[in-house]
Amino acid sequence: MSLTLASTTAVVASIPALIGFVPDDSLMLITTLTNDDGSVTTGPLIRIDLTHLTSHADDCVLQFNRQCGDLPILCVTGILVRTIDEDATSDDSLPLRAEVDTVVELLAEHGFTDVDVVHVPAIAEGAHWRSYLDPERTAVLPDPATTAAAAAAVAAGHTIAASRDDLAARFTPAPEHLRSRLQPRIADAAESAAIDQHWHLAAHARLARADAAIRAAAHGELPADDDAIVDLAATFATLPFRDALLAVPDDTARLAAENLVLHLWRHSCDPIAGQLATVIAVHAYLRGDGTGARIALENADPEQLMVRLLSNMLGHAVPPSKVHHVFQNASADARCTLLSEPAVDQA
Repeated sequence: MSLTLASTTAVVASIPALIGFVPDDSLMLITTLTNDDGSVTTGPLIRIDLTHLTSHADDCVLQFNRQCGDLPILCVTGILVRTIDEDATSDDSLPLRAEVDTVVELLAEHGFTDVDVVHVPAIAEGAHWRSYLDPERTAVLPDPATTAAAAAAVAAGHTIAASRDDLAARFTPAPEHLRSRLQPRIADAAESAAIDQHWHLAAHARLARADAAIRAAAHGELPADDDAIVDLAATFATLPFRDALLAVPDDTARLAAENLVLHLWRHSCDPIAGQLATVIAVHAYLRGDGTGARIALENADPEQLMVRLLSNMLGHAVPPSKVHHVFQNASADARCTLLSEPAVDQA
């Protein structure tokens, strides 16, 4: 049951909202799922650089199957984005036809038989999409900013960037001389934080400062004072405090925590920066911003257990809703442990 013209058009126009940026030179494979109640919803998707597709189509399909092979998939829509000559509109002129045919054949081998792949020169208002498999299937895109997916993304505080590079540019560090100046102070503060985790009154004060900083960030107020930056960077990079601070009440607070820790990351050097990037990735993932989480993980310490865990969950398209309670409960437990008074020995 392939999608109708209208629904295919909506899926194509919704891509920037779904992945967080406007793609180019990419193939997106996006699923449509049948729910238990009979309703139909958009499911997981993967984005593949066309340079990777041309030489590793089998790997791309294997990755898609790992993510989606066990899901109740109704159909799969591929969206290939590449600029072509505006006058080249015939079926034979669509780019990378051989590669697309290979992808469709490989998907069929994995049981995905209801597949349509369309080409669009750009995901922009007025662009024409055209099906590789049925030349009669073609339509014009609306303004992507007017889609329901875009409205939902904006309401959730997600960023829709002009390109993936623009999203990655968020991870631009402060000038080196500033980070070098703060580095020894943050390292000393991290040692103090490691001691504070064993003293409930000190832990209470440290958590209170971090909680207050998250509330301030929700109003657009980020720390400018060196002392505050040093203290907070050390707190969020110290494992017990990091875990205790992951539980926040809603996505607004989660975005505030993400922006705060990104600000601290910009002022930090490794290994602290690599630990802070993990915190950013967790909050982005839990907000449903998979692209932001992946970019954060690119800047994180790959040896961290949390990095490997998040990478696996993203690779298998685990919805944040499935694990949200796990993070919340583990964070609450970590906070309780930090704030518990030590046992008193009886004479």
